Amino acid sequence: MQRLKEAICEIHQVREICQAPSISFGVVHKGKVILRESIGYRDVERKLEANPDTIYMIGSCSKMFTSAALGILVDEEKVQWLNLVSKHLPDFNPIGDSRIGQSADLIDVLRHSTGLTAPDSLCFGPRGSSPLDAKQLIPLLNLMPTSNNEGQRFNRHWMYNNATYGLAAEVIERVTCKPFPDFVRSRILQPLGLDRTVLTTSDVEEDDNLAYQYAILDNGAFSKLPTESWPLGHNPPQLAVTGIGSSLNDMLTWCISVLSAERGEVESSPTNEGPTLPSSPTSTNKKRNPLKQMTRVRRGYWTRPPDDPAISAEAAVGMGWIRMMLPSSMLGAFSGNGFTREPPLSMHLNNILGTQSEKRLMVGHTGGVMGGVTTVWTFPETQSAIVTMANTRQLGDASDFTAQVLIQALFDLQPRIDLLPWARKEVELKKGFYSEKLLRPWTENRQETDDERDRTLYAGEYQGFEGLFTLHIIANQDETQSTTRLSVMFNSQKRSMCDLVFYKSDHYSFFTGDLDYWLAEWFPWGDYRETILEFKWDDMTEKVSGIWWLWSKEEKPAWFKRVE
Repeated sequence: MQRLKEAICEIHQVREICQAPSISFGVVHKGKVILRESIGYRDVERKLEANPDTIYMIGSCSKMFTSAALGILVDEEKVQWLNLVSKHLPDFNPIGDSRIGQSADLIDVLRHSTGLTAPDSLCFGPRGSSPLDAKQLIPLLNLMPTSNNEGQRFNRHWMYNNATYGLAAEVIERVTCKPFPDFVRSRILQPLGLDRTVLTTSDVEEDDNLAYQYAILDNGAFSKLPTESWPLGHNPPQLAVTGIGSSLNDMLTWCISVLSAERGEVESSPTNEGPTLPSSPTSTNKKRNPLKQMTRVRRGYWTRPPDDPAISAEAAVGMGWIRMMLPSSMLGAFSGNGFTREPPLSMHLNNILGTQSEKRLMVGHTGGVMGGVTTVWTFPETQSAIVTMANTRQLGDASDFTAQVLIQALFDLQPRIDLLPWARKEVELKKGFYSEKLLRPWTENRQETDDERDRTLYAGEYQGFEGLFTLHIIANQDETQSTTRLSVMFNSQKRSMCDLVFYKSDHYSFFTGDLDYWLAEWFPWGDYRETILEFKWDDMTEKVSGIWWLWSKEEKPAWFKRVE
């Protein structure tokens, strides 16, 4: 405990370095909670402090609950892990590669090996809007690219894809005939007593103990991000991916339950491929634990090579979990601290925890949303867990650094590493991200002196992806300046509407050059090219015929045809 108490001082410094409004963190060891602490503000404006019951958005840690829900159904023999997705979702049939519809199973969906491009720019819009309706998910995935310059990617190329977890939510709904939030609540949250884990907006309507998500403006001030759409229970596929909210206390209980269920499965099945774990008198009563198939869910299914094979073993992706063995250069590889991991710095290689300590299995995940991040790591051999939660991620991932501080202290890893210089460098690099990666190239390639057409000629409705996604271009008269102002609305979502500025001839951008506005209003794009709409002028008809939009920097621009 003394090492953990000393670590708290270091975590205070992490919070200051990353400028996180609050960090909540806790430790489980031998099946018991031995530390839970919150520092800073859940609501900066009202100076309301965070506490272990404060609800944070857990981002991709939501995937843990989705795979657990499927595990329950597998245990009840209502589905099988190797069931084809198309068995339950016969309308799932990507046109780019027929093998996906014919062969992709539930494990492929949950381990990110379908090869489908992630349609994040179409699913997540400005101000936390959800432009894509749940009913459009499968038809849209059917249109996603499936190959790269090396050929088809299905089960050949690992490619993180949030949207495929939406398929898992759809399977759960069709098998159980229940809405996904209802199933998770009744079969997981209520049996485990997770009453501070939320799935729908009605869960938090009268709840004041929320960690609001924040952007950090150029002058260092905090700006509260829009929260109207969180949690994402109104859109079950997105809820299954990244939309759940939870508290430190609930996530610690969750970790204890996961570890207990996993150990129980291992002990009751000597032939199980998982590790042999020690028994513990602090186990959760197995009869009350609803979690099933944890050894299958948390197994490694797709390996990720380390950056230093001489020291580190491969990491592996499970179903909503990442599995690795300490010491590992892959610790933090899935966090929001990526700038210092890039060559030539590669600072993670000089900050590997426990290179002189015994090897230790760890299984966890990091989940980030625009204004927050949660990290969960579990250690099966000692029935231990680390949970860290922060309500900003703009200047480094405070949850990742906090988790590493606690891991080092809990297990007394040697040699001891001072992680704070690494955190400072990550923040230094992150501060320049939007200026260097967005504003600078956007400004350098802009041609404001180009001739501009009458802006009203661009107004109209433009449909792409076989009518599944619409860009509405709206022209409004600005009476104060006697000019016409253009705006774009994504897929009829009013909250997504944003101004367009002239970029160059027949090109308009929904990045206006104002970084503070961009951050405060929660725009999910980080590449300037993805913010530009290229209008196609038809000289024959003297009309705009459509829009080219580079919706993903990894793919070719999509065509949106004007609807007359």
